[in-house]
Amino acid sequence: MRTNTLSSFLAGVLFVAAMALAASPPELRVGMAGHAFDHLGNIGEQAEAAAASGATIIYATGLGGDGYSGLPAPDTLKQRREAAADYVRRAKARGIRLALGYLCATSIVKLESFDRNWSPEFRVQFRTPPAEWRQQDRDGKPLPSWYGGDYQPACMNNPDWRTYDKFMVRQQLETGHDGIFFDNPTVHPKGCYCAHCLKKFGAFLQAQGHNLPDLSTDALRSMALQRTNDFLRFRCTIARDFLAEMRQYARQINPRALVTCNNSLNSVEVFYSQCRGYGYNIHELSQAEDFVVVEDSGNQPRSLPNGKTLEYGPTYELLHAISHGRPIVAVTLAEADYHTPPNLVRLAQAEAAAHNASYLSWPTWPEGQRARMIAAIRPQADFLRANERLLNETRARRDVVLFLPFRRWIETNTCVASRLATKLTQTSVQYVVLSEDNFTASALKGAKAVLIESLTVLNPAERAATEIFQRRGGGVVVADHLDWLEDLRQNIAAPAITLTGPPTLRAAMRDQRARTVIHLLNLNVRRLSSFEDRVTPATNAQISCRVPSRRVRSVRALTADAEASRGELLFRVRRGGTESVVDFTVPRLDISALIVVEL
Repeated sequence: MRTNTLSSFLAGVLFVAAMALAASPPELRVGMAGHAFDHLGNIGEQAEAAAASGATIIYATGLGGDGYSGLPAPDTLKQRREAAADYVRRAKARGIRLALGYLCATSIVKLESFDRNWSPEFRVQFRTPPAEWRQQDRDGKPLPSWYGGDYQPACMNNPDWRTYDKFMVRQQLETGHDGIFFDNPTVHPKGCYCAHCLKKFGAFLQAQGHNLPDLSTDALRSMALQRTNDFLRFRCTIARDFLAEMRQYARQINPRALVTCNNSLNSVEVFYSQCRGYGYNIHELSQAEDFVVVEDSGNQPRSLPNGKTLEYGPTYELLHAISHGRPIVAVTLAEADYHTPPNLVRLAQAEAAAHNASYLSWPTWPEGQRARMIAAIRPQADFLRANERLLNETRARRDVVLFLPFRRWIETNTCVASRLATKLTQTSVQYVVLSEDNFTASALKGAKAVLIESLTVLNPAERAATEIFQRRGGGVVVADHLDWLEDLRQNIAAPAITLTGPPTLRAAMRDQRARTVIHLLNLNVRRLSSFEDRVTPATNAQISCRVPSRRVRSVRALTADAEASRGELLFRVRRGGTESVVDFTVPRLDISALIVVEL
C-alpha cells in the first residue's frame, strides 16, 4: 500500500507535468528528440549522417546564408529555394521529423552590396536603406560588429530589419522548413541607442509607472545614460520582443511553425553576465520561444587528466528554473571543439535525459570518421527513443529546493546558485531549482530542506515562504559558511539515494506512478582527441534508494552499453518510516544506465 502524502503530491505534480508536456510537439519529447546541426564550415547538408546517427531534428542552413548577405539575383534565389526544398524532402525521407531553417537575428554581411540585387518592388517596402538598420552607440553612430570583418550588427527593433527578416522567415518556411533557428539575437555591449530602441525604452519605463514628460530621442538617450540598470533590463527584452513578432508571423504561414534561438551560455560562468554584456537573458528569451537552445563551449561531461570532472547537469537544472516550462536543448563541447568522440556524445545524451532535457549533436564528421561515429552513437539514441516512456511525465525527486534569485544578474557576475548546484550534483543530493518566479510555500511542499545562498537575497514574500516551510517541519540552510553541506545533510536526515562507488558516479531520481527511475551516469570518460576517448567502467556500485511504497516488485538495469550490467538486479527492501529503502548493487556501469524500480 502506498503512502498517502507523497503519493498524492506526486500525482498532482505529474498531472501538471503532463499538461505542460502536452503543450509541446511530440517531436520535442525527451528521448524522442535527437537534435543536430547539419553544417560546420565547409561540411554542409549532413542530414543523412544526422539521421543515421539517430537525430530526428536538424538545424539546416537553408537560405540562411542568403539572408545575411542580402539576397542573390532573383533567378539564383529561385534555384536555391528549389535546392533547399529538395534537401528538406530528402532529409525527411531519411527519418528527420523536423527541419529548422537558420537565420541570423542581427547580421548584415557586406553592407555595400547587401541590397544590390533587390528589385524595385522588393525595395519599396522599406522606408530606409540597410545602412540605417544598424545598432547605434550613445551618440547615434553605427556600432561595429563584435565579429569584425564584413559583419554589421542590425538592430532587432528596427522595423525595416524586421520586415526583411520576415521575408526570410517566409523563404525558409515555404521551402519546407518546420521552423526557424535564429542565431545571434545579440544587443551590442555598447548599445543600442537608436531611435527605435529609445522609443521602446520610453514605453518600458512608462509601463513601470514612470512619468516621462519628454519623449524625444535626445531626452530618452539621456534617460538611458542616467538610468543604467533600467536600460540594461530593457536591453534584455529586445530579442524577446523580436522573437515574439517573428514567431507570430511564422505561425501565420504555418500554424505549427517552431521558433527558437541561440540563447548562448557559452560557459556556465556567464549565466548572469551574458544578460548585461550582450542582452542574452534566457528568462526573457524563453517567453517567446517554443524551446530553449544553449551552446556551451567547454563543459562536455567528462573526466580530466588531473582527475577532476566536468558536467552540465547543474546547469540544466538552473535553466529549467528560468525557462517557463519550455523544453531545454543543449550542445556541450570540450575545449571549443565541434567534434566530440562517440562515448562522450553518448554520455552527454544520457546526462541531458537525466535532467529532462535533450542533447544537440554536431554530426558533421569528416568522411573518414563518419561511419565509425554513426555506428558508435546510434545505439544510445535508439535506447533513449525505445525508453522514452520512462523519461517523460516524471517528477524529479527533491530532498532539497535550491533558490535561484535570477534577478541578481543586474548586480553581479557571480551566480552562487550555480556553484551550489554543482556541489549538490557531485554528492548525489536530489534537488530542484526554483527561481523567484515560483518560490512559494506551496511550491516547496515535498522537499525536506531549502538551500539559499544568503538570507539577504530574499524579498519579503520569499522570506515568508521559507517561514511557512519551517513551521511545516522543513529545514532552511543558508550557504554562507564552509559547513553548509553538512548542515544540509543533517536537515535531510534520510536522503533519497546513497551511492557507494567511485566519485565519478552521478544519480538523478525521477518518479512516475508506481515506478521510480534512477539515471546513473559514469563521468569517467576521458577525451583523447576529437574522435577518440576512453571509458573506465565503474564496478560494484552499491545503491540505497527510498521509494514511496511498501512493496517493491522488481529492480532492473537498462543500458545501451554492450558490456555493462543489464536486466534484473538482486535487491533487498527495508522499511524506512513511511517509505521503503531498496538496496542493490550494479556490478558494472560503463557510461549510463536507467535503474527502474517497479512498485
